[in-house]
Amino acid sequence: MPKSSVKQRKRSAPARSKTGVRIARTKVGRGVFAERWFDESEVVGEIDGEIIDDVSYSSDYCMDLGDDRSLEPAAPFRFINHSCQPNCELCWFDVKDKRGKLQRRMYVMATRRIADGDELTIDYAWPAEMAIPCRCGSSACRQWIVKRSDLKRVVAGTRR
Repeated sequence: MPKSSVKQRKRSAPARSKTGVRIARTKVGRGVFAERWFDESEVVGEIDGEIIDDVSYSSDYCMDLGDDRSLEPAAPFRFINHSCQPNCELCWFDVKDKRGKLQRRMYVMATRRIADGDELTIDYAWPAEMAIPCRCGSSACRQWIVKRSDLKRVVAGTRR
C-alpha cells in the first residue's frame, strides 16, 4: 500500500494567557477556566471594567461593589459562571491610587484549591426577586440562583 501524501504536522500547545485563566464554552455559554493550579485564598485575578455610579444600573454581567456603584466587568472575568458549590469568591479592597484617593478594586479569590483546567465559579447569591433556575449541576445544587437565606421564599413562591 502506498504511503499517504499527507504529512503529519506538529502542533504546538495553545499559548497560555498572562492572567492564568482562559475563556471557553460551557453548557451555559462561556466560562472562565484555570490555566494553572491556584491555592486556597490565592488571588486568581483582578476584575477590570467600567465603574457605574448609578444605583438603578443593571446588566447581565454587572457586579455590586458593596456601595451605590456597580462594576461592568471586562473579559475574562465577565464570563465567570455561578455554582452552588463555587471554588472562588469575589472580594474587594479599597486601595489608594497615585494621588492618594481611595479606589475600590474587585478580585476573584480561590476558596479552595483549583486545578489546571477547572472552571472558575462563584455563588451569585442573588436576592429572591432576581432568582432564576440554576443549571450548575453540582451535587449541592439549590435549583435556584439565589442567596441561601432567600431559598425558602423562592421555593414557597413568595419572592417579594
